Amino acid sequence: MDSFKLINEAANSSNDLLLGWQQEGLLRAVDLHWIEQLACHIGETRLAVLISGALCSAQLGEGHICIDLSHIWETPLLDDVSQQGSREKSLDTWQLTLKNAGIRSPQQWCEILSESRLVCSPQTLSESAIAPCPMVLSGTRLYLFRYYQYEQQVLNYLTQQLSASPYVVSESLLTQLFPASPSTKTEHIDWQKVAVANAASLPFSVISGGPGTGKTTTVTKLLALLVAQAKEQGEALRIGLAAPTGKAAARLTESISQAKSKLPFDDEIKHSIPEKASTLHRLLGSDFGRSRFKHNKENPLHLDLLLIDEVSMVDLPMMAKVIEALPTHARLILLGDKDQLSSVEAGSVLGDLSYDIENAYFLPQWAEYLSTLTQEAILPFANANAPAISRSLTLLRTSYRFSSESGIGYLAKAMNAGDDRAVIQSLDAGYPDLEWCQPKVGQKKADIARLAQGYDEYWQAVRDNVDIEALYEVFSNYQILTAVRQGEFGVEKINAQLEHYFYQRGRIQDLHVWYPGKAVILTRNDAALGLFNGDIGLCKADDSGRLRVWFMLPDGSFTGLLPSRLGQFESVFAMTVHKSQGSEFERVALLLPMQPSPVLTKELLYTGITRAKQHFTLWGSVSLVRTATQSRIERYSGLIDALWNDRPT
Repeated sequence: MDSFKLINEAANSSNDLLLGWQQEGLLRAVDLHWIEQLACHIGETRLAVLISGALCSAQLGEGHICIDLSHIWETPLLDDVSQQGSREKSLDTWQLTLKNAGIRSPQQWCEILSESRLVCSPQTLSESAIAPCPMVLSGTRLYLFRYYQYEQQVLNYLTQQLSASPYVVSESLLTQLFPASPSTKTEHIDWQKVAVANAASLPFSVISGGPGTGKTTTVTKLLALLVAQAKEQGEALRIGLAAPTGKAAARLTESISQAKSKLPFDDEIKHSIPEKASTLHRLLGSDFGRSRFKHNKENPLHLDLLLIDEVSMVDLPMMAKVIEALPTHARLILLGDKDQLSSVEAGSVLGDLSYDIENAYFLPQWAEYLSTLTQEAILPFANANAPAISRSLTLLRTSYRFSSESGIGYLAKAMNAGDDRAVIQSLDAGYPDLEWCQPKVGQKKADIARLAQGYDEYWQAVRDNVDIEALYEVFSNYQILTAVRQGEFGVEKINAQLEHYFYQRGRIQDLHVWYPGKAVILTRNDAALGLFNGDIGLCKADDSGRLRVWFMLPDGSFTGLLPSRLGQFESVFAMTVHKSQGSEFERVALLLPMQPSPVLTKELLYTGITRAKQHFTLWGSVSLVRTATQSRIERYSGLIDALWNDRPT
């Protein structure tokens, strides 16, 4: 029998409810196909179950690990207040739709699901004789089975690490790295020192901080301390450095190379600290065409310590696979800015782990230990009710990049706080490192001429035929960022208009062929070439005059490939804010669309703002800036409750 006929009969309605939701944009074709196939396989006809499976799949596509049935019951997923007249009416309409599908309350919804052969409970999964179901219902949260497994892998790992005994840390080595000086001693806590002492004491740690707070300097000192301690014990420490993208790995490589040259240790220790970082895909051994990595539980990584930078970009499945590939004795150190955009794929691991890090200080006993070790006054900040995860977290609270007179620093802080009044004030204040370009009345297209001016220096470098390293550096000085992909202000349109503008001015001879200066970004991993999604390539002739596309590798070297060898890519004179994560530029122009969009959130604007080191230009209206500042990303999972509220997932 046709699956939609089953659905209609079960709903006792002539309307194809799920097809209607697809037309409204609530569901994708894959969401319907997935639940149809499962329902037909076991003969499930209850619309409440089919709705649940389709929504669970759809919300995964939006970045959520699970759906909370209580939340969905209280939140209209087809919320159009402008048509419904009020949110109360919209909610009534939504709940009536669910009731017509046999769902009278969240509790009854859970009862219906618990009776379905498509749904298992966590207790059922613990019985090895029972085959897994496609979905798992835990409390009021409904997961796809695989993502429930990923979450449990992470939670099980954290449970083990948080209960592990601490390591002994050398106070003398810590003092060498952070020498006390009356001239530099202030009333403020040296959170870099605290972070090093804390992470050195534990098998698992998270160090978070905004731009310019010295995250890389801090972890370089941490690695030096651990290497020096291992040396004193006659041991060698196998260290791995990784980041989600090639660009982020290259930045980590460069930053650690610079930071370790300033260490107060001998060359032997400095040389023992690796500089070369890899992408997580390279680290785990991406096998082209297969979802499984070469390194896993059966074939773990040969490491004693793994440091991962830019963890805000790491999704839950990748974090679970990293944890699975770690040897049981290995330390794991996570580094990143918790306030940046979450990963493109499902989950917000860093955000969940550091959910309340601003207020999560240390338990009294641990605070006393760290105070003694660091000689920093940590004890007054102790929180007697802090959850176990708080011991592993350190927030770097002082920015050394932006001074108190920096407009970028003030704007980033105001945006992060969701303070729209302070955001508007900072944009209007006339800071020399900030520029605000508001659209003119009736403006419908981007000002390409003004946006393109930022690339004048780059095209001069192309004409001068500078070497690839210099060309790459000049290109990295300026970047146009967009909030969306489609539309007049989307990345696709802006790139096309920029290239046409460059062509009109003679900088490009032919738009239909590869040309010197063409800049591209890969949109798909290519393990065969050793290149990955997000890697940027610049087109330049080699010594024989043949055009090649040059990519910077994580160790800072370059590889030149014939254009015909590249897979999927797109132009990158403009890129989305998501693609810019892990990168920094001297000057950034962030282009907002004219109309509201769900992607316009404070996290997106904060991430765009903090890509700029010297100058930031915002193109957008007052109303959109206010709306984005007051909007935030919410991604549902069970990690926050499990780690912070001590409630079962």
